[in-house]
Amino acid sequence: MIHMEAIIYSRVSSLSQDYERQLINLKTAAQEKGWHVRRTFQEKISGTVRSGSRTEFKSLMDYIDKTPVQVVMVSEISRLGRRVVDVLNFVELLHEKGIALYIQQFNMLTMEHGKENPVAKMLLQMLSIGAEMENSQRKIRQIEGIQLARMKGVYNGRVNGAKSNPSALLTKYQNISDLLDKSDLSVRRIAGITGYSVNTVRKLKQIKTASSK
Repeated sequence: MIHMEAIIYSRVSSLSQDYERQLINLKTAAQEKGWHVRRTFQEKISGTVRSGSRTEFKSLMDYIDKTPVQVVMVSEISRLGRRVVDVLNFVELLHEKGIALYIQQFNMLTMEHGKENPVAKMLLQMLSIGAEMENSQRKIRQIEGIQLARMKGVYNGRVNGAKSNPSALLTKYQNISDLLDKSDLSVRRIAGITGYSVNTVRKLKQIKTASSK
């Protein structure tokens, strides 16, 4: 067993749910592995809320900035959130700090001995593909909704001539900008993950390329 300093993040989606079982199971896993749990963070909030808007998650981020930690423990990857971009960015941030993510659902560390676990990398890629499929289904439902609204005469569409300057666009589509900066994913894959069109991602990529010259 390798001694590691660990912290636990536990989340449930509603006030009626209880995160105690997650905490108990994760503390038991840490004890079995010889890890020392320095602190736990737990909250009751929907996973669709951006991680940066969650009080305990922000506290966790502040904590790992100031405290030596080797591993962040979660019961399953969905506890980090339902927004794939947020999850991928968080894992990347951990790895940059030399911190591994432990996913109890798979009994797996995303990084071992300072190197990214290839199985974990594949899992995250599958997560991205799953999100891409989910977003594709959402787009289909959106199109069907627009068509139905048009039939009823209540859909006006986008305001003609509405434009944004490059800086405003990068701010508006921050999640796309982050993925362009921090990953080597294709334009089409980023579009699938974020739920925006390929043209939108391509336009932002062109803006970032032009601004870097």
